[in-house]
Amino acid sequence: MIPDFTLVLGVDENHIKELELVLPTWMKFKPSLLKRKILVFYDRDAKLKEIDAVFGQHGIQPDYQIWPRDGVEYTGDENTKWFHPQRYKMLAGFIHAAAMRVETEYWMKLDLDVVATGNDDWIDKSWFAGKPAIISQPWSYTKPKDQMIVLDRWARTHASLLPELNGTYPLNLFPQPDATSLPHKRIISWCSFWNTKFTKMASRMAEATCGEGQLPVPSQDGFLFYLAKRMDLGIVKPNFKRLGFQHCSNFRKVQRTVNELLQQHKNPENGLS
Repeated sequence: MIPDFTLVLGVDENHIKELELVLPTWMKFKPSLLKRKILVFYDRDAKLKEIDAVFGQHGIQPDYQIWPRDGVEYTGDENTKWFHPQRYKMLAGFIHAAAMRVETEYWMKLDLDVVATGNDDWIDKSWFAGKPAIISQPWSYTKPKDQMIVLDRWARTHASLLPELNGTYPLNLFPQPDATSLPHKRIISWCSFWNTKFTKMASRMAEATCGEGQLPVPSQDGFLFYLAKRMDLGIVKPNFKRLGFQHCSNFRKVQRTVNELLQQHKNPENGLS
């Protein structure tokens, strides 16, 4: 049986245009997704009226959660991808905002640079057997390369505040000195399902050790992968690319992919014209 789940989307001011492009593809090729509960958390600087208008023109009424909470700020380096404060802020929302608001057994993360391309009958109930912590696309490396080392150090430093990790062991994943990444079997979360009980636990652990709204590393899937792997809570890795999802690396690729779909489905009745 497929458990009930909530679709969780993070929308900031920089990604409203992506939402406008991809939402019609989700409606066309994955319509059952948009019949689920939908939670949209949005940045304080985002334009909520614009976000709501994108959904409203398609008759969709999500629940909204402003993020972050009052007084929570994010630091980092605006000149880098992995440590950019805005990126950190929104990724943290996928743990803490979801933990605050999701009530279903699972929730689904779908990034706004993901185009749906086909096959609405795509969810396999076997993924959920044993109630795994994570169901997500497989991936082969971690950047920055020391992220797992940082998380091992976090767990060791805060051991007294993390009784959930009693009896578990460090992952001890060390990159080569001259490497730019850490090769290992992990996940990437652009299309993924997360056990809500596990997410709430991770949120408590992060806030107990790092402060309100914070994470031990500025990576939602890196942190959750680490916990699930260390605690042996179950990680399932379907290939979502083969199930009608295309992840695009930038806005231009999103535009190009959607335009190609428009050319393939010119009939006005298809919902993309």
